[in-house]
Amino acid sequence: RSMLLMQMKHALAKHAIEEENVIYPALRDAGKVEQADALNRDHGYVKQYLYDLENMPNDSPEFLTKLAKFRAEIEAHMRKEEDELFPELKAQLSEEKNSHLTLVMNKEGFKVA
Repeated sequence: RSMLLMQMKHALAKHAIEEENVIYPALRDAGKVEQADALNRDHGYVKQYLYDLENMPNDSPEFLTKLAKFRAEIEAHMRKEEDELFPELKAQLSEEKNSHLTLVMNKEGFKVA
């Protein structure tokens, strides 16, 4: 469990840096300030879940319960992004701006690779 949690924490950190430093500011620039702030707030709760899981004994009966709740919240967050907000943002921006955001997001990801 410790190793899997560490891998998950690393993957989510990379993902968060990309979104928080590139995509959420772009959402704000596109007039979706409340939505970007809500997604950013969700990332704070992700960090809290990771902290709680990391500081919980691996054999705790609460571990799997907490992990299941965490997964459900992550999936809801992803659905909001992937099914609604990101497609709206992409449609609102030019092809050139979309390409630029992709490039900048990939550069951000390398910071934590």
